Amino acid sequence: MNGGLLKVTCTVVVSTVIGWILYIGRPVLVPIAFGVIVTYVVYGIANLFQRIPYIGSKLSVGMRCSIAIALMVVAIFVSIDLLISDRDRLLALAPRYQATLLALVGKIAAVLQAQTEPTWESIRRDILDKVNIQSIVTATLASLSGLIVTVCVVALYTAFLLVEHGRFRRRLARIADNPAAMHVVAVVNEINAKIGMYLALKALLGVIVGLLSWVCMRMVGLELAELWAILIAILNFVPYIGSAVSVALPTLIAALQFGQWDEVLLVFALLSVLNFVVGNLVDPYLMGESLNLSPFVILVSVAVWSSIWGVAGAFLAVPITVGLVIGFSSFESTRPISILLTNKD
Repeated sequence: MNGGLLKVTCTVVVSTVIGWILYIGRPVLVPIAFGVIVTYVVYGIANLFQRIPYIGSKLSVGMRCSIAIALMVVAIFVSIDLLISDRDRLLALAPRYQATLLALVGKIAAVLQAQTEPTWESIRRDILDKVNIQSIVTATLASLSGLIVTVCVVALYTAFLLVEHGRFRRRLARIADNPAAMHVVAVVNEINAKIGMYLALKALLGVIVGLLSWVCMRMVGLELAELWAILIAILNFVPYIGSAVSVALPTLIAALQFGQWDEVLLVFALLSVLNFVVGNLVDPYLMGESLNLSPFVILVSVAVWSSIWGVAGAFLAVPITVGLVIGFSSFESTRPISILLTNKD
């Protein structure tokens, strides 16, 4: 067999086996992966604190990490508390949203002059009347307890990873006695630096986008604006798709709340402009060429990791892909793969 064909065959087989292991092991691997990501965020935010003029250089690494951990704990606590406190209110609003949905359907039917068509009545009776928003909201909130358990597990993994981080770096330093080991240590350090900075900046952008979105939604009078703002901040970690959902979901809620096009179009316009400015101006300015990933590769990575790990894979896709590209570029045999994945000509 040709040597090149053999390598390709082995690569496909190994990739398939790894993908299968990742898929069946997702209940265990996903919390661990999120624990690693949160650890990166902590150290990335700590490094950002070091850049604060005058006081940043005076803060020790331990102090910066402690402040970062405290901020993350407060943010997670506030988010969970808001989800729990808004649960009853969201359930109470669900019947009104249901009625508004059917009223909007009636208005659209009247515009289309299809109100008296038997086919339209059949669709409305058999499909739209079965869209029970309250049951959808109830099912969504029922998963809240599972989400809280997952957050606790991730927090546990993160705590152990933070404790082990210093020891791991010391072990790497001890084994870096030969050129091969030193090269591996350099690769690990580069992956840590790039992923940590990317996630820290993404977290900062998420907070900014969430706050600005909250201001926009409050201006229009959208209900539960704080809840949607937190969701928008979290969705900021998902490239492209997250921005689309961040605009579509509040627009849908505005339609269900107001039942009028003026407020709906205003919410859509404000959030669209905000996401466009952040996604096309602020984000590239802060990130620069640090990721060096092709937009197509980012979309494919989101699709692939989402198929393996579901929604969690969409959040983890870019950091994992960045780590893989750095690893591929560091070794001669896999460097062609990294060239195909990067954004440079």
